[in-house]
Amino acid sequence: MDELSAATDDFAEARKVGEGGFGRVYRADALPSLPRVACGFAVKTALVGVGAQGLAELQSEVRTLSAACHPSLLPLLGACLAPERTCLVYPLCRGGSLEDRLYRTPAALQRLHMLGFETPPPPLSSAARLRKFTLPYLTLILHRDISAGNILLDERGNGYLADVGLARAAEATAGSSQQVSHLSTQRIFGKPGYMDPIIMQDGQASVLTDGYALGITLLVSLTGRGAL
Repeated sequence: MDELSAATDDFAEARKVGEGGFGRVYRADALPSLPRVACGFAVKTALVGVGAQGLAELQSEVRTLSAACHPSLLPLLGACLAPERTCLVYPLCRGGSLEDRLYRTPAALQRLHMLGFETPPPPLSSAARLRKFTLPYLTLILHRDISAGNILLDERGNGYLADVGLARAAEATAGSSQQVSHLSTQRIFGKPGYMDPIIMQDGQASVLTDGYALGITLLVSLTGRGAL
């Protein structure tokens, strides 16, 4: 925790590069405990008072990413589960999210500025948008929240699926080669417009509902229109 605090200037507002439902993300240029990466680090930390639900999501993210490894999945580099502040460390994706690059709203441009864009980046070409979907379909996990906002771009424009706090590992059961095919849930996850009606009707997340969300994300990318 001391190392993370020092690297983010005690989680200074000037180092904040994003904020989500359960936490904030800060930029760190170097962390002594981790190999140096040219892009820097993103430190995701739980909001004050996030409670048991937020902590459970972060712990889920640690468990899932510790078990899953895929070239198109944003890798977890480190974690600090200190009670006073829970943090996850990832490579910093300096290209921003696909959603911000598509919609270019004032808030999106502000987030891109915090990532280092002195002037707004040019709009993504059609070819560049398609390159974000060289992502092989992920069967290692049930993500449950695939969207344009959860595809992050590095400085070369490569896309990575991120924010798997809602995911569950699709691991083979003991003594079986069968993977988990669906996950029943009492809570509705996902973003409006990206959620398969099956989730709303039956409360079941599966590779099919992830595929639906990925399809909507592809349509959003190609058209530049909102999911709704």
